[in-house]
Amino acid sequence: MKIIHITGHSNSGKTTFIHKLLDRMCREYPNKIGVIKHMGHHCFELAPGKDTTTHFEHNAYAVAGIDSSKTVVAVHSDEFKEILDSFCDAGLKFTIIEGFKDIGFSKIVMGELDAENCILRNPSVDDVINSLDRFDDYYTMQGVVKELKSEVNLDNAGAVLSFNGIVRKCTGSETTEYLEFDNCEYIDRLIAEIEDKARKVPGIIGVKFYHTKGRIYAGGDLTYFAIVAAHRQEAFSAMADAIDELKAKLHDVGKELSA
Repeated sequence: MKIIHITGHSNSGKTTFIHKLLDRMCREYPNKIGVIKHMGHHCFELAPGKDTTTHFEHNAYAVAGIDSSKTVVAVHSDEFKEILDSFCDAGLKFTIIEGFKDIGFSKIVMGELDAENCILRNPSVDDVINSLDRFDDYYTMQGVVKELKSEVNLDNAGAVLSFNGIVRKCTGSETTEYLEFDNCEYIDRLIAEIEDKARKVPGIIGVKFYHTKGRIYAGGDLTYFAIVAAHRQEAFSAMADAIDELKAKLHDVGKELSA
């Protein structure tokens, strides 16, 4: 899932620009785009007295109201990552973020706001469309599986195998606080090479591998690997080879950078 992060001062044109972007992108990617907006000090009010509201008021963690054309969901959480994860799990291809200027994604800045990681300032819609590969990827395990299944023909598939690697804290007497992976170009190139090898294994129908970057603390998600295969044995073999190669060429090096 690509993150298109748009920020700027109030009344800088963020919302209007997002509408123009949605009008263009939703034609090409129907039902694959979500928007998360920072409400700031403006609280969203649920309709008083409605059943969904009273369920929420009685502490149901999540409430959904479904009518003939839409679903409205309220969740007892203001955790940005939790909502972003749910968008990725749903199989969205793009999420547009409005506001949240302190979050570290690559950004479009409207107006004169001084913001880190700005890659486009006051762009046109065409500028954004032509720069989609410059925006950050964001994945969950379920998001990787859904995206892969949408990209391949499943007629001959008999197995979807997923692997979620995490940073192990304790290995014998050794303790790992974190692993650090900052060489983004090398990581992307290595993952592409390992994917290419896996695709060539007989019986493999499709693969999608993702590796998180930056500092990842013990217990944090490190890799999301997914393979579609005709049979489970082929998937198991290709996955084991991919994981072993990644460990040898990247993770064993990364451990040297742990504290």
